[in-house]
Amino acid sequence: MNEPYTLDGYYSMNNLHNNPELIGNDLEIYNYNSISNVYYNITTPLHLILMYNTCGTANVTDTFLSVSPAGSHYIRNDTQLTGISRPHRHNYFEFLIVLKGKVMQEIEGKEYLYPAGSCCLINHNITHTERFLEEGMILFLGLKTDFIRELAEGCRSSFFPDSAAISDNSIFTFMKENMDGSSQKYYLDFFPVYQNTKSTENLHRISDALVRTLFAPKLGADFVIKGLLYELFDYLDTKEAFHIIPVKLNSKNDALLFSRIRHLMEDTNGRMSRSELEKSLNYSGNYLNTIVKTYTGMNLFEYGMTFCMKEAARLLEETDLSVTAIAEALKFSNQGHFYKLFKQTYGMLPKEYRRVHKPQL
Repeated sequence: MNEPYTLDGYYSMNNLHNNPELIGNDLEIYNYNSISNVYYNITTPLHLILMYNTCGTANVTDTFLSVSPAGSHYIRNDTQLTGISRPHRHNYFEFLIVLKGKVMQEIEGKEYLYPAGSCCLINHNITHTERFLEEGMILFLGLKTDFIRELAEGCRSSFFPDSAAISDNSIFTFMKENMDGSSQKYYLDFFPVYQNTKSTENLHRISDALVRTLFAPKLGADFVIKGLLYELFDYLDTKEAFHIIPVKLNSKNDALLFSRIRHLMEDTNGRMSRSELEKSLNYSGNYLNTIVKTYTGMNLFEYGMTFCMKEAARLLEETDLSVTAIAEALKFSNQGHFYKLFKQTYGMLPKEYRRVHKPQL
């Protein structure tokens, strides 16, 4: 081993060529001088990296902690030097889990905002890098292919033989599709359901338990770790908590961004303002409007109204709420405007729609 690294050294190592350099006992970095061919390898079944920004300055990581069954490694950046990790790939599956703050992840040259409570699972072919936008905390969870197979095998319960948990889980499905030498560039985006206030809290709890177990393993620690990973996979696959967006990089540009817009519109019945979308997605309203226009032919307001009118029709069919109450629930201060939009969409006024479509008891 060379002398211990400063965090500045982590960002600007200039002595790496084709031979790996170790960070701790378990993380190897190849070709760190390369602009686009940096490669990470872990030598343990799983590996956790916690990165912190405590100063609030963008593009600074002031604490770096790696922990695995082989031990732990800790680095501090006391001078708060600015630095961004180089674009890299790795030979394992990696979860990016944002536990605090906002992180900008660049995936194959395209930047996306990941706020607290959001996650990303990427396969080994994706080139990516991450940077803090503000005070925050990120967990990187690396999982080797052999360990994933072991986890998958462990899902076949002797207690619950009829359980279909593994076949139904989106994460295991993604890993199975990508673990046997596939060359496709493919990742899963986990975008929290709007106003899901528990996502960050639950991810913190699971992450803390993983770190504690790796730091101080006790009898049965292997089973505890596997159980926590199963819990994480199950939680991320909960439709009430996350939207899961599969992204293949041969798809259209901005497909992920349009999917996020669509899900936010679904979550808010189309009543999310342009400024709220800008804040949630970190893009200008004009750009978001252009994306929606490209995919739907509608502007943001028109697209939002398709969700709003769909919800209005559902409430007319399935509830006894008055038309006035429905208009208020959908944030219309002008009831005449609501009537006009509804008739444009369905060709009749709300009361007539209810009379035609609401089942009679």
